[in-house]
Amino acid sequence: MSSIQKNILLIGYDSNIALGVLACLRNEGFDFFLLTHNTKNAAKYSCFVKKTFYYSAENDSLKEKIITIIKQCEINFIMPYDELEIREVTLHKEELSKYAPCVLGTDPINFDIGIHKLNLAKFLTAKGIPCPPFATLDNSEQQEQLINSVGFPLLLKPVRMTSGRMIQKVLNRQSLSNLIEEYRDNLSNFLLQPFIIGSDVTCNVICKEGELVCYTIQESPIKTGANFYSNDTLEYHDDDEVIELVGRMMKELKWNGVACVDMRRNAETNKVYILEINGRFWASVLPSFVKAGVNFPSILIKLSMGQEITIPPMQPAKQVSLKEYIYSIARLGNLKFSDTKYKSYLLDPIARFFQIIN
Repeated sequence: MSSIQKNILLIGYDSNIALGVLACLRNEGFDFFLLTHNTKNAAKYSCFVKKTFYYSAENDSLKEKIITIIKQCEINFIMPYDELEIREVTLHKEELSKYAPCVLGTDPINFDIGIHKLNLAKFLTAKGIPCPPFATLDNSEQQEQLINSVGFPLLLKPVRMTSGRMIQKVLNRQSLSNLIEEYRDNLSNFLLQPFIIGSDVTCNVICKEGELVCYTIQESPIKTGANFYSNDTLEYHDDDEVIELVGRMMKELKWNGVACVDMRRNAETNKVYILEINGRFWASVLPSFVKAGVNFPSILIKLSMGQEITIPPMQPAKQVSLKEYIYSIARLGNLKFSDTKYKSYLLDPIARFFQIIN
């Protein structure tokens, strides 16, 4: 990006993702403006943000708000970092591009398939791309087939929710009946899939017209319990099977831009299954740069602007949780504070403080 194109409008809800993107871009000569409908977005306290604007998700036109800010602040690049904001900018890209270049985005029809767990499961099954078998809460025949095929426990998942929120373990037919009764007015918004003992595999990508431009792969330790949240303990490594599956899926979806693909590796068979696509940046976008060496926000801006890009190879790396680090200190181990994700928080300490307390 040339020296005169330096004002970037970041758009999104999530504080952690915003602060990660800002830290990745902090040394590239940009001035940042934030547009959010989250009044508690800690990025407003960031030392890298010049000004924060707010809008109402229910009452305001995001498109019109963006245009107003572009004119007021001489914005040179429109960069939504969260899922629904990326979709909205892509939907109105033709008009918004008259005012400033926009980040790459996937056609909303395919985007809506990707970010919807049930629609994605149907799509992957039809394309022969490995995903767990599934049943919906409003289809008793599917439920019987799933139970007869894999048995209990099962997982009940909302079709639109991220970071493991609202996932419940279903232990038997009685608990399934209870859940169907509990959600009887909302059955279409849930699906059932088998509970797979294994590790969480996340493949973070940027694509252009369905082709992988760059990626990182991060994997958690094996999970046997009911913890469905993301891990701070991660290993960055390459994996041909993961890249082959993700590459096939993204080509079928003609994906454009950034995505975070959540997968599960069966601990017994080592087989990998695609679970969902988060059509946005991810919580560990900064560790993807600091530890694995891939600066996704910088690459995405240059790619969106049609500029030449250099893709560094992903570096093998490990990240440990704060709990592991403290345990290592107590046992006189060799883990360092830099092995956690928290050293990078010192780049923007005030904003990170408000992120933690909120």
